[in-house]
Amino acid sequence: MNWANRLTLGRLILGPVIVAVLMSGRLWLAFTLFVIAMISDLCDGYLARRSNSVTELGKLMDPLADKVLVSLLLIAFWRSGIRYVPFWMVAVVVGRELLILGCRTGVLKSGEGFVTSRAAKWKTAAQMGWVALVLLYLSLTTGTDSPLHSLAGGRLESVLLFVGGIAVALTLVSGVEYMINGRVLSIAMNGRAAGKTHRGR
Repeated sequence: MNWANRLTLGRLILGPVIVAVLMSGRLWLAFTLFVIAMISDLCDGYLARRSNSVTELGKLMDPLADKVLVSLLLIAFWRSGIRYVPFWMVAVVVGRELLILGCRTGVLKSGEGFVTSRAAKWKTAAQMGWVALVLLYLSLTTGTDSPLHSLAGGRLESVLLFVGGIAVALTLVSGVEYMINGRVLSIAMNGRAAGKTHRGR
């Protein structure tokens, strides 16, 4: 349990804490805690690489913490009736994360390597940016007398819906990429098991 993994564990714990704070109506605190979680996501990987302390536990916990954090908050947004976070977007993101988490765990247990793709990194950044913007918007527009609420009306909500669409698109693209790579991995493993039979074909 090095410092990088401690940060990752802290982010994993922060997920339900932020949801509880959000549901209690303390929006600015929820936004602040989420920003701290995003910063920890940047720091844990940097610390692990800098200190040459990348562990199997960290490889499993880091994406798990991101998935739990984003999924819990998206579900909380939907359950709160936020119209610019529709159910189908939440279902796509949560469904993809559950599917890939299962695949990732299986691959790691088999002893094979599992490298995070560039598309997956962009996906995580887009999802976290989307959630952060929603939290910021909620914090700024609490109450109908909010100047931003009366000034922007539904225009900012359309922007948030657009950002969410980008996040969902990247979620689908990275999910398809992982499934394709998983199929390639399966073929490669079957080829090794068959010995020389499939070589050169």
